[in-house]
Amino acid sequence: MEIKLRKTGNTSIIDLSGSLDIYTATDFKTFIESNVSAENNSVVVNLEKLNYIDSSGIGMLIKQLNFVQNLKGQLKIANMKPPIEKVFKVAGLTTYFQTISEDEFNKNYK
Repeated sequence: MEIKLRKTGNTSIIDLSGSLDIYTATDFKTFIESNVSAENNSVVVNLEKLNYIDSSGIGMLIKQLNFVQNLKGQLKIANMKPPIEKVFKVAGLTTYFQTISEDEFNKNYK
């Protein structure tokens, strides 16, 4: 997995590519917790180039959502590909995470 960070205004955009799974979930956790703080707590996780997620990846996304919310911030998910969106739907997480459409992402965060 590759993780890239960029800023748009007060929002941190985290671009993920590759796989978020049992082998990479702790890298994602370390990255978020090193780059997000109470002063910098608006996060968009861009899944545009993520091609695989397993239950460990989903669990880590949930943990990091809670981490950001504890900082009084927001974590949003953007650009889910249909197979990844299906995993979110099956797990009942589409209402748990705030999602951003591709159009909204391109308009506000590109």
